[in-house]
Amino acid sequence: MADAIAPPPTEEDWEVEEPFLRPRPAGTDDELDITPMIDITFLLLIFFLVSSKMNAEQAVELPKARHGGVVAGKESVIILVKRGTGEQAEVQRADGTPFSPDIDQQNAEIAEYVTQGLDAGKKHVLVKAEGSVRRGEIQRVSEAISEALEEGEVIHYAVLEQG
Repeated sequence: MADAIAPPPTEEDWEVEEPFLRPRPAGTDDELDITPMIDITFLLLIFFLVSSKMNAEQAVELPKARHGGVVAGKESVIILVKRGTGEQAEVQRADGTPFSPDIDQQNAEIAEYVTQGLDAGKKHVLVKAEGSVRRGEIQRVSEAISEALEEGEVIHYAVLEQG
């Protein structure tokens, strides 16, 4: 016997409980989600901040001091040397009063100040200079001081770091 072909179902044969919805076609999403990329960027940033040295200057090996000692401020004639606004450093007495801005006059005043201090019983001459003062200015002040010193007397130096 041959198989009988069943007639196609009619609308009455189908029971429809819900309306038929066609699937939406896959949309073209032109926007890219960059949230994971931002997360990775911040992780890398934190890693490099934590693991790197933030030092603009390369470390320089300074020579070790062969001799060192304590110089008491009460027993010293103190001269303060600050950076100043121009090429010339600002030189002051221990109490903060400045010497003359004229270089020749300033050198004479420094020599006189040191002589008076040593005559008053002070034992040392101490130059306190800011770290940003030029070496030539320290040399100039040292030469003015040395005019008032006797043979064998030394000048002591201290560097004041701003902080």
